Amino acid sequence: MLSPLALSAPNAAAGAGNSPAPAASTGPAPLDVTADPVPDTAATLADELARRTALMLVETNGQQEEAQARLDRMRSAFDGAQQERAELLREMDVLRDMALEQQKRDDEVLKKWIALI
Repeated sequence: MLSPLALSAPNAAAGAGNSPAPAASTGPAPLDVTADPVPDTAATLADELARRTALMLVETNGQQEEAQARLDRMRSAFDGAQQERAELLREMDVLRDMALEQQKRDDEVLKKWIALI
């Protein structure tokens, strides 16, 4: 184990007295975070960000247009099916009304026939 005197010996030998010794550099210097960015790099990054944003917007718009086109096709198919169904229901109503009228006429003819007998 080293004594406190041995630890302070380099400071005394350097003539530092009570001032601490300068710290030794053991690794790379830290990055200077206050340095201005290179203008070309910042402009390039901004341009790339704008380009990617525009591409994403175009892709999103394309997807929304596709979805809207699918919805429009589904709506038109549904509307066509509903129109066909309504037409069939109207035809069934007319046929039912005709059948009821025919049945009334048949009943009248049967009553007259029975009256003749």
